[in-house]
Amino acid sequence: MTSITGYKATKSGPLQKILLRTFIIYAVITVIPLAPAFYQQDFDAGFSVKGYPYRWLDVISQNNPWFFSSQGGKNYEGWFITLLICFAIGIAWAFVDKLRHKEQNALGTQGGENKLYNLFFILVRYQVALRMSWFAIAKVFPVQMPFPTLSQLNTNLGDFTPGKLYWLTTGVSPFFEVFAGVFELAATVLILFRRTATLGALMMIAILLPIWFVNIGYDAGVELASLHLLFLSVALLAKDADSFYNILIRHQQAAINYIPPPDFTKKWKTTGRIVLKAGFIFLFLFYRGYHYERLYATGKTFKLPLDNGIKSFAGFYNVSEFRINNKVLPYNPNDTIRWQNVVFEKFNTISIGSASSIKLKTDNKVRTTEYYGNISRLYYAYEADTAKHIFTLKNRADTTDRILLQYNIPLAGKFIIKGLNNQHDSLYVVLEKVEKHYPLALNRSVKSD
Repeated sequence: MTSITGYKATKSGPLQKILLRTFIIYAVITVIPLAPAFYQQDFDAGFSVKGYPYRWLDVISQNNPWFFSSQGGKNYEGWFITLLICFAIGIAWAFVDKLRHKEQNALGTQGGENKLYNLFFILVRYQVALRMSWFAIAKVFPVQMPFPTLSQLNTNLGDFTPGKLYWLTTGVSPFFEVFAGVFELAATVLILFRRTATLGALMMIAILLPIWFVNIGYDAGVELASLHLLFLSVALLAKDADSFYNILIRHQQAAINYIPPPDFTKKWKTTGRIVLKAGFIFLFLFYRGYHYERLYATGKTFKLPLDNGIKSFAGFYNVSEFRINNKVLPYNPNDTIRWQNVVFEKFNTISIGSASSIKLKTDNKVRTTEYYGNISRLYYAYEADTAKHIFTLKNRADTTDRILLQYNIPLAGKFIIKGLNNQHDSLYVVLEKVEKHYPLALNRSVKSD
């Protein structure tokens, strides 16, 4: 590749014109939130925007078309139908343009095609950058796939789904997650600039292809989201298809096409374009990156509850005694009523190990990795009135499940809990803290709260 040349679509045939319009329509409908459900969702529950105004940038970045999340993130039929509809509209658009330009000269018509390709180039580049900027920054400051919680470290391997297990194993190695994030961030930045967009697209394809296969292999539920970005990244290389063929197949020199920015006749339009680009980079990269760094520095992640728990309570507890309706239930790993163990997290979560039938939840819209993709533990948010020694437990997965319990601490590391469960059975539970060491965490530097 010896030079960079300006791009002019001088050889656009009917099919190329239809495809150009098809992809412009596809790029628009997949970046603008068109589904009513997007506006009806609880943004504070899903994105924690209350008190964290920069999270609105994540709301925009993570907006998905309707077919992304339906059918467990594998609605390929919906995606294909969407492409067909865009193609049909593209045909109609091209036909109307042909009628409109019938009386115009070829030069004027071709100038319009160049403007359309410039529009396509802008829409696709910025949509890829919009979506990938969050993934990149959330890995550079590793909060996308957090280190396993204490509850997860005490969950049997077979109680995880493959997708959840993949996220946890990635979270075990912050170094790997940061490395992946730096690579994604570099590709995102390169795509934002016209002269490096081709290199950025090539890097993005190298990133997204294995991600797509991982989502398929581990059934992680975001197959179409990764395929969509991969599809757009490949589309960015369409202008250089002949050049790549000459280089890779024919082993001949070829030039990468350069698409110059719009040539505005008015200065304010040129200034506006520069200001908008600078604003995008500042908000989605620097501003969001700064706040995610601050979030990571405090040891928090939006994938887990943000409220602190009581630090002295945190740990793993064995249930040494369990009574229900004043009847003692001895330990039995298959008992569906007796608690097996209890974990107090560093944040305000209590999880209870149980052999009872716990419904597997695979919907991760609430943005918590606690109960998503695993069974065998019940997760409760807790509020502790340390003056009156009262626990208020609220089931994070089932909001109708709420328990009020009294507790006292006769010795350090020992709890005696009394109260009624949600079936109005009386409970008497004795918890004894067990100091456990986890090989996964031995070489990990733990941040102070």
